[in-house]
Amino acid sequence: MKKLWDFIDPQRKGPLFWHYGWKGILFIVLGTYLMYRWIIGPHSSAFSGVLYLFTIGIHEAGHPIFRILFMGNFFMTIIGGTVMELGVPVVAFCSFLHRKHEIQADVCIWLLAIACYSVGHYAGCSLDPVISLLNAGPETLPDWDYMHKWFGTEGYEWYVRHGFYLLSAFLTALGTYLFFAHFWAWNNPDGHNYNEDRDEHDSFFMRF
Repeated sequence: MKKLWDFIDPQRKGPLFWHYGWKGILFIVLGTYLMYRWIIGPHSSAFSGVLYLFTIGIHEAGHPIFRILFMGNFFMTIIGGTVMELGVPVVAFCSFLHRKHEIQADVCIWLLAIACYSVGHYAGCSLDPVISLLNAGPETLPDWDYMHKWFGTEGYEWYVRHGFYLLSAFLTALGTYLFFAHFWAWNNPDGHNYNEDRDEHDSFFMRF
């Protein structure tokens, strides 16, 4: 395991190695709750729509890529969209951490949060009266109509959807905290606190 972290996160600045402190934990918990409430509410924005189209583009690219890689296997072709949608931000995150670009890695956490929202939306598509599909004909079924049967989650669509929504909210809060924490560390290499606490117990961004 140590060799794995030496490769992925040589400076130990990723999410598992940051000293959050009680303020950081409180921020992430509250941020997760508020973001989750926003996700399940009636709110929307044009900017979120642009980001949503970005992750859907990756999803749609995953189907033909996996069909080619796995010689037309139907199972892999169907799940390829979701695997690609979630996998691209994860691979990019690991790549940036490996190259010691932690702020860029934090942005990838946000992209993963967007992907989790998108997956959750389509995982619960049977709960919606109307669902729009890209590149779909009149007989096309949503990916998750197959995947729920394959993974034994049929009948639990609500729980799968909201599980991904909750994960999206958590990743949004975590990515936000880490982004500003890493920016603070980068901008304050001596580690001083803005409130000039000597014991650092009251600082918002803790040292490693």
